[in-house]
Amino acid sequence: MKKVYGYIRVSTKRQGEGVSLEVQEDDIKRYAKRKNLKIIAWVKEKKSASKGIRPKFSKMIQDIYQEKADGFIAHKIDRMMRNRGDWAMINDLIDSGRVIHSVNGTELDNANGRFMGDIEAAVATRYSSNLSEEAKKGLYGRLKQGIYPWGAPVGYDNTGKGNLKKVNPIQSELIKQLFDLYVSENYNVRTLSVEMEKRGLRNKNGNRVCKNGITTILKNPFYIGLMKVKGKTYKGNHKTIIDPRIFKQVKMILEGRKSSKGLKHHYLFRKLVRCENCRYIMSGEKQKGHVYYRCQTKGCPTKSIREDLIQGYVKNILKTLSLSNKESMILNKIHDQKKAETDSVNLQIKNNYSLQIHKLEKKEQKLLDIYLEDGISKNQYEKQRLDTLIKLQELKALSDDIPESKNEVFEKINKFLELCKSPINTYLSGIQEEKREMLEIITSNLTIDRRKVSFSMVSPFGELANRDVFLSCPHSRDTGRTLYGKIVYLNNNTSSVIPKALNDQQLEKFYQFLMNYATTLSKINKF
Repeated sequence: MKKVYGYIRVSTKRQGEGVSLEVQEDDIKRYAKRKNLKIIAWVKEKKSASKGIRPKFSKMIQDIYQEKADGFIAHKIDRMMRNRGDWAMINDLIDSGRVIHSVNGTELDNANGRFMGDIEAAVATRYSSNLSEEAKKGLYGRLKQGIYPWGAPVGYDNTGKGNLKKVNPIQSELIKQLFDLYVSENYNVRTLSVEMEKRGLRNKNGNRVCKNGITTILKNPFYIGLMKVKGKTYKGNHKTIIDPRIFKQVKMILEGRKSSKGLKHHYLFRKLVRCENCRYIMSGEKQKGHVYYRCQTKGCPTKSIREDLIQGYVKNILKTLSLSNKESMILNKIHDQKKAETDSVNLQIKNNYSLQIHKLEKKEQKLLDIYLEDGISKNQYEKQRLDTLIKLQELKALSDDIPESKNEVFEKINKFLELCKSPINTYLSGIQEEKREMLEIITSNLTIDRRKVSFSMVSPFGELANRDVFLSCPHSRDTGRTLYGKIVYLNNNTSSVIPKALNDQQLEKFYQFLMNYATTLSKINKF
C-alpha cells in the first residue's frame, strides 16, 4: 500500500471555516480507500495558489522528493496548482515515479490522463489569471464606491480614511475663478498662475500653484465628479465644484492651443472655407473691426467675404436641423422603448445561459459522485466529463459575448437627438472651438464663389435637414456621408425652408434609419 499525503487548499480563511475543507477531506478519504492508498498526513492550506506563496505545499513537495511519502492526493487539479510553474513541477514528480492523484478521476500516470490534466491545468491557469485581475480591481474598491482614496486636490479637504473629500469653501471659490478666467481666453497657464497667487490660491504646501500645477487642475475631472486613475475613470460621490460644460470648454481650449502652437489668430472658419473656383483655403484677416476671408489667388473672381455673413448662413442651416418639441418627445419615447426592448432580450438570453451553465456544473459534480461510488467506469466518467467541460466552456464564452445592451449605439443616438433639440442655442452658447467642432460634424465642403456660399450636409444631418424628402424615397446605408447635394445661399439671402414636421410613422422610420446608421456616428460622442 502506497503512502500519500492528503492535500487540501482553500483560497481564503473564510472558505476554510466553511464546508470546503470538510468536503475535500471526505472525498479524498473515499478516493484513497477505493484506490488502496494510505493517507499518512493531512496538509491543509489556506493560501491562494495564484500568488505562489504556499509554504505547506512546498514543504510537502520537498518531503515527497526526500521519499517520506510516495505522493499526494488533491481534490482537483486546480487545488494543486494555479500557474504554469506548479504544473511543470507536478509533471516532474510524475515523471520521477511519484504518485499524484486527483479525486475527480483524472489519472496522471498515463497519456490520456496527462492530456486531460493539461486541459484542466490550462483552465485553472486561465481562471487564476482572471481571479488575479479581479483582485487588482479590488484594490480600487473605494473608487468604485465613489471615494477617492488618496490626498484631496486643491479646493478640497481630507476628512479621514474612507470618507468623501470635503469642499474647502475658500479655495473652491478660487478654483471656480481659475476655470472662468481660463475660459475667457485672456490668460494662459503662466499668467493665470501669477493672477491666482494674487487672489490667494495656494497648493497643499501653502505655496503658489505653478503653471504645471494650474494645468493639472484644469485637466483634473475630479472637479466635475469624476476620478481618473491609471487610464480608468470612476464616478465620485463627492460634491462637485465646476460645471461640466465649463470643464469641457477648458479641455477644448487646452487641446486647441496645443494643436495650433505658434498661431497668432484663431479665426472661427480657419481652414474650413475654400474658394469654389481655385479650391484653395481662404485665409482670415481682421480689418476695421471685422474678420474677412480672402482668396489669395491672383485674378480669382472670389475676393473676400465677411465672417458674420457666413455666420448667418450657418444659423440658417441649423434651423433646418431643429426638431419640434413634439418630434423630439416622440423620438425620445421611441428611443427609450427600443433600448428597453434590447436590454430585456439580452437579459433573457443571459439568464438562459446561466441556467444551462448551472445545470452542467451540477451534472459534473453528480458524475464525480457516481464515479466515486463505482457507478460508472473510469473511461465512461472521463468521456462524459470531457463532453460536459467542453459544453461549459462554450456556454460561458457565449454568455460573455452578450452585451448588457447596445450601449454605444443608443448613446450615440441619444447625443444626436439632444443636439438636434436646439442646435442654434448650442452653437451660439459654445466657445469658438466648440463652434468649429460642431461645424466639422454637421457640414463639409464649405465653399465661396464670389458672394455665393455653398455647404454640403454630413449624414445623418443631411437626412434630418431634408427629412420630408428623405423619408419619401428609398435609401441605402451604403450612401456616402454627404447626401442630398449642396445647400447654396446667394448674396444676403439667408432665408431657409423649415422642413415640415414628421408624423409618428415617419418618426419611427427615421429612428430606424438612425439605428442602422449609428455605427458611423462616432463623432457625435464629442457632444
